[in-house]
Amino acid sequence: MAKTLGYISGVLVVLVIAFLMMDYAFSIPNVLESYSTGECVEVENYPGIVFNQEMYSCENMPSKFYHVYVK
Repeated sequence: MAKTLGYISGVLVVLVIAFLMMDYAFSIPNVLESYSTGECVEVENYPGIVFNQEMYSCENMPSKFYHVYVK
């Protein structure tokens, strides 16, 4: 019985950690930058369940983001 509870708790810990990692990865915003001028055009926000609830803009740039060039 104790082994079964140990396995169940181990699986739950792994699932929670995997969920938190995916939530963090999917909540990183895209910063759309003009290829010709290098100026920020738009910031696409993807709020997560746990992480990154703040809404960013070109004036309020995130510290970590995916860089996307646009025309």
